[in-house]
Amino acid sequence: MPKAIEAVYENGVIKPLKPLSLPSKRLILYVEERKFSQLIDELELEAGEDLDASIEAVRDRGESSS
Repeated sequence: MPKAIEAVYENGVIKPLKPLSLPSKRLILYVEERKFSQLIDELELEAGEDLDASIEAVRDRGESSS
């Protein structure tokens, strides 16, 4: 079962905010969650004035990978 761990990324290192009770050399998977508004902001930056075309391109990529 997934477990959320709060951490800070600093100088190339991910540092947990609380001590972890994990075995040494445990593989950790980092998954970044972003708010939809942040994703829209990124699309606007990439798209400039052509946001509609960028949204369509993202949708097309999603359909082709299914």
